[in-house]
Amino acid sequence: MDAALRGVLSRTQSDEELRAALEELARRPAFRSFTWLWGPALHARDRVRFRPLMLSCFSPGSVTADGKWQNPWLGENSSALEVWLFDADRADDVEMFRRLLDWKLAGLRAPRQAEFWRTEVVRRVQKAPTRAARHTELAKMDIGWGRLDEPTALALDALDAEAARPFILEHLPWRGPRERQPMWNTLRERAQARGDAALASALYRRCVDEPTWCRDALALARTVQSPAELVAALKAHHPEAPMPGAARLFVELAEARGRDVVPYLLGHLQAVAPRWSALGRKDAKGFPELLALARARDWDDVWGALLRTSAMAETYDAEVLRLVQDDASLPARTRRRLLQLAGAGGEWNLPGLGLARVQPLTDATATALYARFPELVRGPFRMHVASGWRAAYPKLVMRALEANDEDLLDYLASRAAMHLPATGSAKEWEKVLDALAAHYEPLPKEGGVFARRAANALGALPAHSIWTFDALMEKNRLARLFFLRSDDFYLAEPRAVRDLLEAPQIHVQALAFRLLGRNSAKAREVAAQNLDLLQATLLRPLHRRTRHAAFDALANAAAHGVEAARVLVPRVRDAFALPDSRYPKESLMALLARMLARWPELRDTAEVPHVFGLPAKGDGA
Repeated sequence: MDAALRGVLSRTQSDEELRAALEELARRPAFRSFTWLWGPALHARDRVRFRPLMLSCFSPGSVTADGKWQNPWLGENSSALEVWLFDADRADDVEMFRRLLDWKLAGLRAPRQAEFWRTEVVRRVQKAPTRAARHTELAKMDIGWGRLDEPTALALDALDAEAARPFILEHLPWRGPRERQPMWNTLRERAQARGDAALASALYRRCVDEPTWCRDALALARTVQSPAELVAALKAHHPEAPMPGAARLFVELAEARGRDVVPYLLGHLQAVAPRWSALGRKDAKGFPELLALARARDWDDVWGALLRTSAMAETYDAEVLRLVQDDASLPARTRRRLLQLAGAGGEWNLPGLGLARVQPLTDATATALYARFPELVRGPFRMHVASGWRAAYPKLVMRALEANDEDLLDYLASRAAMHLPATGSAKEWEKVLDALAAHYEPLPKEGGVFARRAANALGALPAHSIWTFDALMEKNRLARLFFLRSDDFYLAEPRAVRDLLEAPQIHVQALAFRLLGRNSAKAREVAAQNLDLLQATLLRPLHRRTRHAAFDALANAAAHGVEAARVLVPRVRDAFALPDSRYPKESLMALLARMLARWPELRDTAEVPHVFGLPAKGDGA
């Protein structure tokens, strides 16, 4: 890569030719590791023209020609890198300067790095003549790892409180659960004096330690009489760092003010988290007392939320079992309290990824709950009996089979069909898989009974839940039945095929593509009926093999009738403009050719073949 880059950069050529050559080299993984070489050269050539390429391929990871890691700011290209940094600063290119400065400072040791960054922030803000310039300088120094200390924050606040406020909030220091830090009282008092309650609250919540927080929260409970004002004050003082003793404070607040603090508790019960000890994982300190208090005072909302969000799985399971076995309470009350325990205890949502924390039930508890309240297991508690590496739920499966509970069986089958039996629980899983397969295999094929039930199960498979499809087919009898042994039965029930197409799991969708791509009149008919779903596959990101299966289904839909082809042909033509270099355009061309060969009237003028030959006699040749 080093030699190739030096050759391209030294060649006499236009900017367009240089950019094309570099974009070709950028396809190689090592290209980014040579930012230190091509970056300064492109900047010197034309920083505006090449800026998109520089930003898209920028990487601080640097290697030499022989593959060794280096700090380029101390190497052969250091002066060129310094010029690049200086020019980006002078041009107020915030994004480029920020990346370059972060790259340069990465070569310093942590204490020196933080000291330099803080000093540079203050120097730049002092030097800036206007508020707009100060905003620009702060944006340049907005490096993610940078953390302020109070003297630096005070200096920024004194220079321009309005401009510095968001920067200070973004770069407050983080504190560990047992780490003590200065409280930044000077800056907090200054913010309170000028009426900046948001900054004062943020400083307190980030810097407060557990003893101070507990003392202040109890003082608020004693002095603030209005329940609404008390809740607002407690929220403004709730620390951002986890506090091991949060549950004990919550107990004291509840004993002092009763239901007045419940809105605050419900919003912050996630602060009560299980802890690790020498004997393993345990409930948080103060958790049993808080749970007992909520139960004794009939605070079902606090009690249920606490068990969902903060309890150990064993504690949660024991509480559910206690309720199920409680014959002294009215069934309606028991049912209402169980409903308080159903649902996710927490969610974490990222771009393209969402996670939820759900307390699992043991097989014995799930079976007992199903025996007394089967509708709860089919409904709100269904997520709590999702089989996995923890449990296969053989007893629950057997009870559902005895009751012929189709809804619950389809759900349990959906979870079983994606599971690879582990070594420790292989026998238990084999028992469950054999029982479920024995239930589905004899279902009537006439009338679409089997297809409907199997499609219900496959449609409930979560997205990204199957990672090793071939191994699953080898070891999971139920998955083989659903995915490999039932093609004809699905095609006989068009509604089941549509359910497969709409499933979130890509392997289930691939099954539908394979069915609709078969060479049969029924497959062509059903494919045409699902044209609205199939045409979207032209634009979706798909694995190459899956896309070819989708192309076969599209070809069948077009072959069924000219109206379907009339809809698809323009969509296929549009797909040629997709920029994905891995898109199988040759297969797309073959798909279009099949459609136009079947329906010549859909050809454009340029797609009509012209056959040239020798002139016939008498044509004047």
